[in-house]
Amino acid sequence: MSSVKSFNRRSSRIAIPAIALLFSSIAVATCAAQDDFPTTVAASHPLAYYRLDAPAGKSQVGATTYKSVGAVASASPGAPVGANSSYAKLDGRTGYILTTQAGGIGTAASIMAWVNLASLPSAQNHIVYVAGESQSGNDLDLQFETDNHIRFFTSGGGNIDYAPPPATLANQWHMVVATLDTVSKARALYWDGKPVSADKGGGSPNKTAPFTIGESPVFTGRFLKGGIQEAALWNRALRPSEIAAIYASASATPAAASASPSTGAASSAFPTNAKVEVDDSKGHLQLKRPEQIAIMFLSAIEQLEGNCDLDGKHACAWDQILSRLKYDPRTDPNYTYTLSANGTAWEAHATAKRAGLTGFAFMSRNSPGATITTFNASGTAGFVDAPLMSRSIEGDTFAK
Repeated sequence: MSSVKSFNRRSSRIAIPAIALLFSSIAVATCAAQDDFPTTVAASHPLAYYRLDAPAGKSQVGATTYKSVGAVASASPGAPVGANSSYAKLDGRTGYILTTQAGGIGTAASIMAWVNLASLPSAQNHIVYVAGESQSGNDLDLQFETDNHIRFFTSGGGNIDYAPPPATLANQWHMVVATLDTVSKARALYWDGKPVSADKGGGSPNKTAPFTIGESPVFTGRFLKGGIQEAALWNRALRPSEIAAIYASASATPAAASASPSTGAASSAFPTNAKVEVDDSKGHLQLKRPEQIAIMFLSAIEQLEGNCDLDGKHACAWDQILSRLKYDPRTDPNYTYTLSANGTAWEAHATAKRAGLTGFAFMSRNSPGATITTFNASGTAGFVDAPLMSRSIEGDTFAK
């Protein structure tokens, strides 16, 4: 039995030879589907918008970047902002996010983040920092305090606060937004898209400090423990209607969720509980769920190309493969898929759309035959990249 056919609706494990292979082909690129929540946020023109779905990456707008400091891990599923949502999991002791965004705030500002606290701030016995541009005497800081209130500091000690119901605060995703207008002196807090606190306490203009997430570099020791993602900063006060629209663009209302990785959770876009395991030459690879979905699509293409050769003695084109897949890979918000076919040879790629996701390539000179599989952490994989040595999928296949 060939390595391709062994994927036919059963668990399998395939050894992949570490060889390079070259052949000419014509690439057919798919169209990418946009993720509604990030599109809505980007359309509001923030100064910076960090999805935090990888240990380091770029803002979705502008040229700034972010990187993890200390113990920060990527995990999923995250906030309900689209299929295969991932987040930054912070340890509460050393981990936070540092960005190259600094200042940019004149007379107004807004801060947003989705947060999933691992426990109540009162149980952690210290302030829990969400995000801001910390500066002594000229605050712009959003944080939970040990009375379980969330507070937005806008000048030397001046703040506005809100007390979420404690029973709903820990181990649940919530979208928090804070706004400031120093001209009108209006400040406001929003919880899951709704205004929950407002005053005319004002604040100081002209913030110049670095934007950080999960810890203040000035008022130290406020490490967040839990999950955080979709952090954004604006140089204006968002309107209530804009905040409501951003929250409404999420794929679902927040639900209880632990801040821990998932290796077999069903995806809302591709409903499967399949267990995916992959090894390279050094051992087991820890793949994020979006990466596992990519492996499932490529493995299904491999299986279908094997069927094409057995039935017609040739490799199938992309449109033929699409009709035989359970789900349309063009709707994957994390990867772009391409397939090339030439005689009995074929080549399929899953190229990451975002920093922090691994790219994969499956290639065969003759179908059926040994499939060359490679991966590259940069997001694009080809012949010369590191080989996958074995892989298995238990419980499901994306081939019909």
